[in-house]
Amino acid sequence: MDDELQSLEAELQALRPAAPSAALRQRIAAALAEPAGAARPSRSRWWWLALVPVPLAATVAVLLTVSRSGPDAPAGRESLPPRVATPGANTPETTATDRVGEVLKPIAAAQILYAANDEGLVLLEDGTPARRERLRYVETVRWRDPRTNAALTWRVPREEVRITPVRYQ
Repeated sequence: MDDELQSLEAELQALRPAAPSAALRQRIAAALAEPAGAARPSRSRWWWLALVPVPLAATVAVLLTVSRSGPDAPAGRESLPPRVATPGANTPETTATDRVGEVLKPIAAAQILYAANDEGLVLLEDGTPARRERLRYVETVRWRDPRTNAALTWRVPREEVRITPVRYQ
């Protein structure tokens, strides 16, 4: 086995790269003879043109939003005259958003802790050592309309930071 490997090694050491062709030598000589300033312009100077549509679209979106909320915008709830609420009154000027509380009833509420990180010891302003914990919750409230059985689920993320003073005994 060693003899075969040694003969293979001897063959590999005897190999030499092929000499470059005359055409290759001429192309290299022509490329070296060109002046340095005659290089082709780089295509990388125009990459910023690809970014133009993004700010343009943002500007159009802002202009459309501002133009729709101008003085010619349709009157909303803020332009209605103030009125006194009377229990049980269902007047024609009562809007659908006023009746939401009458229709939807909360049926479930939950707080789900999905992350708790102990951030270690910290020093309070008075120099007292304390332990800081960061808790992340998702609060979920489910509402249901008993008449139509329509449901609404409301999820709100909440982050709580607890700082507990530490007493060493």
